[in-house]
Amino acid sequence: MDSVNPNLCPVCGYDLGFPPWKDRSASHDNCMCCLIEFGYHDWCEGKPELRSAAYDTWRKKWITEGMKWHGGRRKPPEGWDPVEQLKQINVTL
Repeated sequence: MDSVNPNLCPVCGYDLGFPPWKDRSASHDNCMCCLIEFGYHDWCEGKPELRSAAYDTWRKKWITEGMKWHGGRRKPPEGWDPVEQLKQINVTL
């Protein structure tokens, strides 16, 4: 079985090009797609075991708001499909 790409956003599945966390250190970057900031929105009082609940909450909000691209002037990748992107992290709608 293939392992999940460690550079995928745990909220939306976008390939960040960097890991959101390395051990207990956050990248402090935003996902260009769903806009979560690693180390801020998913700090969870420094308890990594609570992050998945934070990601679920952020994902539900992003989906409810229409799965919009939040990359500002940076356009989404050609052929971008948020539903297919979510499948990269085993989330189906």
